[in-house]
Amino acid sequence: MLVIVGLLSVAFILLLLVLSQFDGWIAATGVGGLVVFAGMSAGGFLGFLFSVPRIMTKDNQVAIAVAPADAGKGERLLSSNTNLERVSEWLTTMLVGVGLTQIGSLDDRFVDFSEFLHTAMPTSRATTLPAVGPFLLVSGLVAGFIFFYLYTRIYLSPLFQYAEKVLQAEPGEMRLQVGVPQVREAAARMADTAGGPSLAYTSTASEISIDDSLEVIFSLLYRDGGYAEAIDIGNTLAETPAANLSRYWYLMAAAYGQKHHSLLIENAPTRELQQARNAVLSAARRAVQLNHLCKSWLLDLTNANKEDNDLQDFANDKEFQRIVK
Repeated sequence: MLVIVGLLSVAFILLLLVLSQFDGWIAATGVGGLVVFAGMSAGGFLGFLFSVPRIMTKDNQVAIAVAPADAGKGERLLSSNTNLERVSEWLTTMLVGVGLTQIGSLDDRFVDFSEFLHTAMPTSRATTLPAVGPFLLVSGLVAGFIFFYLYTRIYLSPLFQYAEKVLQAEPGEMRLQVGVPQVREAAARMADTAGGPSLAYTSTASEISIDDSLEVIFSLLYRDGGYAEAIDIGNTLAETPAANLSRYWYLMAAAYGQKHHSLLIENAPTRELQQARNAVLSAARRAVQLNHLCKSWLLDLTNANKEDNDLQDFANDKEFQRIVK
């Protein structure tokens, strides 16, 4: 999204530059648009500076005072880089101080800006632009400040908070506490039948991570009838941090898709088919909510001509198509 917005902004600026090379109202439109955009850019920068969240960190002295018994528990190997926060504080203080000392000369600066526009515009038919130029600049400045201030507070601040949670997470939080024997047995069984080294490691590992368990589910989906065991293992992970991963729901959608196809071939009762369909839709919906890229991945599974066609029964399912498109 940021790349798209950046490209559109560049294209818009180039369009305004082209318009500013003409005469009359067309040139006034281009120059006026550039003035507004310049004000929005400056205001957006200020809005970001004023809304950068403060990261609450413990200083080194507090960390040293931790009891030896707790030294290895929840210890952070990485700390947050607060340079952006410090620069934001310095620049904010400096800009406010300089702004207060120069506020009395703002009227002179606006007059100079109007005279600059009057001199720069090559045609007499655009005489209104110098008069409204300062107003356009201030309007863009205020609009950019408000937008980026709110955007940083609403969208970027939660991302800062998420990064802090990841850094503060217990080392064992991404290790499985339930379903370990089932995952290990499935990995050992597949490792014995031309399985990969990752499955062999999982079958003998003392601790199994969520990534290891998802790899086992992924491998089961390539075994005949493996979807049933994949669903069983997946259900044991529903109450673990795995449920916060889009890949988990993507694999669950694929597993229930295989189950739906198997039930369809066996002419299973409509109730069982509906339950499998609802499970596919629910898993697909969660996967897309966590990662929009899952839309294309799930859509690819509906192609019956491909090897990975776990969701081939949903190629024409209207509700499923609304989720992935």
